[in-house]
Amino acid sequence: MGIQITNFAGQNWTITPEALAVNEPPPASISAQEFLLVLTGVAIADLQGNKSETVTLLPDIVSPLNFAADRYGIPRPAGVNTLPAFNLEQWAPFAAVSSSTVLELGGAAFGFAVNDWRPTHFLHTVDAYGEPVNSVFTGIDVDLAVAATGALLQRVSYHITLLGRIVFLPQLIA
Repeated sequence: MGIQITNFAGQNWTITPEALAVNEPPPASISAQEFLLVLTGVAIADLQGNKSETVTLLPDIVSPLNFAADRYGIPRPAGVNTLPAFNLEQWAPFAAVSSSTVLELGGAAFGFAVNDWRPTHFLHTVDAYGEPVNSVFTGIDVDLAVAATGALLQRVSYHITLLGRIVFLPQLIA
């Protein structure tokens, strides 16, 4: 298992209802409305040394989902502790090296890379109403590489575009 990154130098988001195509019927209820959610920011990776590592970026998704639920009047399940989540229809993640440092020069070759990115495995579960949700967003995995012992990959920029529906998952109380 790789490193989970939950520390960010900055996070931004925008969320809006998906527009309907010509002659497309409207959703049966606001709970069935699809939304376009864009997450951008800079994650603090601080990956040092001569290594490759898969990191999981876990940006704040609860804030934009709560904003949309409140703004558009999406009903929350009554009498149940829930957490909003995003059940995906489409996705397009992107990640890149944002900041790096060479701690020792000494004529050695060094390099930094983002070799790949992809959504973290989707969560398959049931929502607070007992309905199946099969593609819940859980972050993106980014394959990073640092070539040189004295090199530090500090920051990873990301841009994640998501299309899906807001769902509410039962939240366990510890």
